[in-house]
Order: sequence, then C-alpha cells, then structure tokens
Amino acid sequence: MNRQQHTKNLSENLASLADSFDSIADFCRKVGVNRQQFNKYLVGQHVPSQKILLKIGRYFSMEPDHFFLPNSDFVKFYEGQEHEIPVDLRSLPEFMRFLPLALSSSQHIKPFYGVYNRYHNSSIYTGRILRSITCIYERNSVAQYVTIERFPKLDGSGKIGCTFTYHGFCFLLGDRLFMVDFEGKQKNEMTFSTLVPQFRNPVRFLYGIVSGLAATTYRQPFSTRMMLEFSDKEKIKKKHLRNATALLQSDLSIPLEVREYLSGDQYKIIWGGEG
Repeated sequence: MNRQQHTKNLSENLASLADSFDSIADFCRKVGVNRQQFNKYLVGQHVPSQKILLKIGRYFSMEPDHFFLPNSDFVKFYEGQEHEIPVDLRSLPEFMRFLPLALSSSQHIKPFYGVYNRYHNSSIYTGRILRSITCIYERNSVAQYVTIERFPKLDGSGKIGCTFTYHGFCFLLGDRLFMVDFEGKQKNEMTFSTLVPQFRNPVRFLYGIVSGLAATTYRQPFSTRMMLEFSDKEKIKKKHLRNATALLQSDLSIPLEVREYLSGDQYKIIWGGEG
C-alpha cells in the first residue's frame, strides 16, 4: 500500500469514528489530542504520530494498525459485524443442508437480536470472569452473531493486551438456542454455546454453557457456565467495547445474578480429560 492510500484510509476511518462523537472537542479533550491537529488528520493533511495513534486506539480499544484498514473493512470491524459467509463454505452440500434450519430459526430468534454482555469464567486469566461483547443480528435472512473479547494487560496500566473476535451462527432446536462460532484472526479455535431462552419481555438474561476447542494440543478443551446480559438493540459501539475486559469475581460491576450463577467450585471450568 502506498503512502497516499495509507493516509486516505486513516482519514476516512477517523471520520467514521468522528460520526459517533457527540462532540469532537470533547473527544479530543478526553484523549489528549489537539483539536486543530485532529482536524488535519480528518482531512488527510497530516498523519498522527505513533504516540497519538496509541492514545486514540486505547480510547476505542483498538490497535494502531486498525486505523489503516480500508474504510469498508474498518467500519465492519468497528461495528463488530465483519463476517461474511465464505464462498467455499456456501457451496458445500453440508452447508446447504444446514441452511434450511438456519433460515427457519431466524424468525424465532428475532426477539433476541441486540448487544449483550457475555460472562463466563476465563480459561486464560485464572480466577477472573471474562466480560465480552456479543451482538446477535440477522444477515441474508440468517441469525448470526459476533463476540469480541478484550484481555487487559496485567500490569495495571489498563491497556489492552490482546483482542479476539468470534463469528458464528445461531439456531433454535426445541427450546434451546445453539450458537456455533470460530475465532476470526488466527482461525484456530471454535466455541459452542447452548442457552435457555426466556420468552418474555424485556429479555434481561440468557443462561447456559459455553465450550471451547482449539486446533492445537497446547490449549485444552474447556467448558463452563455462561450468561448473556442484554444491553440494547444497537450494533456494537465504543460504549459497549469499553466494558469488555477480565474482572475479579467479586467485582460489583458484574450483576448479582451473574456472580451467583458463575460462583462456587462446582461451576468453575471443566477441562478436557478431567474425570
């Protein structure tokens, strides 16, 4: 990619972010960026230093490299809905047999579309509850979802250490909501969730279990209790992503219902191979 395209992508992506601001001046003040200088970034006159990109990235829980993606890819990433069904998958006979089930399920899953806080005991940070963000939505008449996990560094800086994004499908069998996804960056892990829907308004919590299986023997399969807490009907926004982190089990920002559902030794993680 040449420098001109690099700068164009950056300015377009910053402009996309600016569309979500209540006030650009307020944003610049919070991040610690000069307002006049930020305007020059928006029109492509200047490229921010790495230090400035890190500041903006930290605010949105993004990495500096994300700001140089083509704008269409960046918007999909920012909104948390970047998955398209691969062409080779759509052509498989097995997928075509699965499609009628997915299509027939979407109508029944509509009441559950929206953004959720997803909670479960972390398989990476021992003793922490992972709060990630899940958005259930419809595309091509099929109920799909995306889950974004953000793990903080453990040095107390508040910086994001790593981010994982999972893309998947939802379908209803009997009175259970099944969710199957894959990790989108390294493409070496799948997770499977089973939830008990609550057919009442408003939807607040969905209870169930989640199991994860990696494509390497270095990470054991695991299964643990999981809960979804309804947030709102929007797409994933920065206000949601700020909540994605790993928390102490006693953290009071976790709803009491969640802490009770995930607490107790019998409700911790079950690892593959354990009897």
